[in-house]
Amino acid sequence: MKIKSLFLTLLVSTPVFADLPVRYNELLPYVQQAPDQGETNTCLFQASTGAMELLLNRRDGIRRPKIGGQNDLAESFLIWQYNFKDDSPVYSHIQSVVKNFNWGEAVQNKYWPFVAYNSDRTDSMEAWNRHPDFDKLPRIAVPKVTTELLFARGKKYATYVLTNEDVIAVKEALVKYKSPVIINYNDDDYWHVVLIVGYDDRVKGQCYEIEKEECNKRGSFYVRDSNGKRFEARAYNWFLYKANAAAVVKLKE
Repeated sequence: MKIKSLFLTLLVSTPVFADLPVRYNELLPYVQQAPDQGETNTCLFQASTGAMELLLNRRDGIRRPKIGGQNDLAESFLIWQYNFKDDSPVYSHIQSVVKNFNWGEAVQNKYWPFVAYNSDRTDSMEAWNRHPDFDKLPRIAVPKVTTELLFARGKKYATYVLTNEDVIAVKEALVKYKSPVIINYNDDDYWHVVLIVGYDDRVKGQCYEIEKEECNKRGSFYVRDSNGKRFEARAYNWFLYKANAAAVVKLKE
């Protein structure tokens, strides 16, 4: 009876990964390298722009996209784009900015480069300034997007609120929709928004903002942050302990 009880407990408490591949990296070649946001506090605009860039690159078959390329978009444009009305009954702040692309247009980065530092490497807030030729900047057409909230636990600063089932939900969304997942997490006592663009159950990854003894060795998410890199691997426990909301961003059919 004791052995049977233990077996049943393991069945209930252990997440089932049988229906998912051990890794999903199909989106990685299409990730546009993010600029370094520095101290500009523009993470929500960075992640939202990154989601659209990835979706465009996948649609257009552009692998390992170059900085300044066809689908490298201006993050500051979304700051000054009109707010798009959202009537969705299930909604989180992480879904708000990316839907401004539903006006159907964007500005390429080459016409409005992102600036986080002055020439002497001191911090700059220029990214928040409206471009002097905003109304005259060349626009490109972009498709409409839709978002699907996967979960929102607590407030934007919440930690240690997720479960293994939330890890599975993100993995399932990546595989099912072949689209990035935008998430909110608490990064050293301030909320921060990034994209999850893949996973691998066999990669250890970085502990990143959690104690090393809290890291596990059963895999990592691939994360596109606004730190001047294309992506990096972060251990699942980083997500479990620090994240609190996630939504998939996909092209509207």
